[in-house]
Amino acid sequence: MPPSSQFDVLIIGAGPAGSSAATRTQAAGLRTLVVEKSTFPRFRVGESLLPQANHLLKETGVWDKVRACGFVEKFGARFHLGHGDAEKSVVFATGLIPGLEQTYQVDRARFDALLLDHARETGVEVRCETTVSDLETTDEGHTATLTSASGGDSTTINARYVIDASGRDQFFPSKLKSKLDPATLPKRIAIYSHFHGVGRNEGSTGGDTVIVRLKDGWFWLIPIDAEHTSVGLVTTQADFKAARQTPAEHFAEVVAAQPRLQALMSGAQATMGFHVTADYSYYRRELAAERIVLAGDAGGFIDPIFSSGVYLALYSAKLAAALVVDAHHAGDCPIPTRAGRRYTKHLKAHAGVFHKLINAFYDEHSFSVFMCQEPPMTLGPAITSIVAGHAELTWPMWWRFQVFLLVCRLQSLLPVTPRITLTPPSEPATPLDSTAAA
Repeated sequence: MPPSSQFDVLIIGAGPAGSSAATRTQAAGLRTLVVEKSTFPRFRVGESLLPQANHLLKETGVWDKVRACGFVEKFGARFHLGHGDAEKSVVFATGLIPGLEQTYQVDRARFDALLLDHARETGVEVRCETTVSDLETTDEGHTATLTSASGGDSTTINARYVIDASGRDQFFPSKLKSKLDPATLPKRIAIYSHFHGVGRNEGSTGGDTVIVRLKDGWFWLIPIDAEHTSVGLVTTQADFKAARQTPAEHFAEVVAAQPRLQALMSGAQATMGFHVTADYSYYRRELAAERIVLAGDAGGFIDPIFSSGVYLALYSAKLAAALVVDAHHAGDCPIPTRAGRRYTKHLKAHAGVFHKLINAFYDEHSFSVFMCQEPPMTLGPAITSIVAGHAELTWPMWWRFQVFLLVCRLQSLLPVTPRITLTPPSEPATPLDSTAAA
């Protein structure tokens, strides 16, 4: 039987946002096609899930498959200073919101392929090594020209709606992608690879994400299996350019300058070449219009310090699919302007909770508040739940988060919590208790 050319939904991109959105629209009775430029499995960074994402994976029916994969269990995160004089453990089980005790560190090649295979098993049609070379608006939706990645023959399909989940890369430009919100953080760059032999804790904390804070950036260390760890440096583009080094040289130099990193990486060896990703934080001005919706990184991406990328991709997929399903059930009409604006506002507000915490992370005074072992007014459990991905702020969460942000602002004027410095002190300080929970 020849491939169909008539679909209710065309989804561009088969990452977590695209595959999850496809599973949801297909389950709602909409005939769905996923077009993906790559072959799966393929390498991706961003291996750390958040417990709040577990609920979204359960909703699409893929959670039991994820659990069966043997991924590294993750119960929290540990934050260190590069010079080694302070550290803090965030234990998800001590958060304010129950049910967010544990999730997984995943090999993204396997994880993304699993989500795509699950979508295919639910009835979604998938065409890999295929790009959308042209998209023409019609009275009833869109006519898309699909071209094989090898540059072979092109085919044409019709779809009433398009969900663009094609990621940060501009392989499929559109009017929705032409305008960005003003940037609020310096442009940053990530240099990363997978390593064998990175030091890690014994027991349940061995699966924690480890963050090492530097004066002008930070490192992530994410265990992805028993032997391999994803390690990345995030720094400003300006600092990287000023160094006049290759990515590998700059990575090695920064590791050598930080005692905590030296200890963790002393026996580590890279198992692949270094990858570089720039322009880490952005959001499109509008995320939905007429019959097109942006989801996942195609709509926006915020700094990955709190591992929110996959969670926000899955969350945006849920909202995008609902937006399309509602329009379809209303008579295959275009997405109402008000509904599109509501989608944009809702998604940005959700990401905005993480964004405020990210701003606190990069401010030295606010970071002192975050690193405090016992923040005032029982703020710690609420911040722990946000770090676990709970960005729907109920009243007990909301007021504590507002107080936390207020304390962060006061910290520069009056030390409400003990101050820390990101530069090595003249005399080593006594390390903070690493077993205390946020």
